[in-house]
Amino acid sequence: MIEINDFKYNPTLRKMLVNYCIRTYEEDAIIDDWHLIQEYNLLKNNNELHFLFEEEYLINYLKDGNDNNG
Repeated sequence: MIEINDFKYNPTLRKMLVNYCIRTYEEDAIIDDWHLIQEYNLLKNNNELHFLFEEEYLINYLKDGNDNNG
């Protein structure tokens, strides 16, 4: 599995993690790079990286639904 040390070459992953953390932890979300990397490692170690893609799907679905439905 890929080891993430920073988001220099992974800005999309960072954005996905920010969205996931904000939805999961709401006002308790800490979205600095160190905490995002820790969250990534937690998801990776627990074989739960699919949650990032499910979050992205939900955001796209809600965005597209709002654009199409006014």
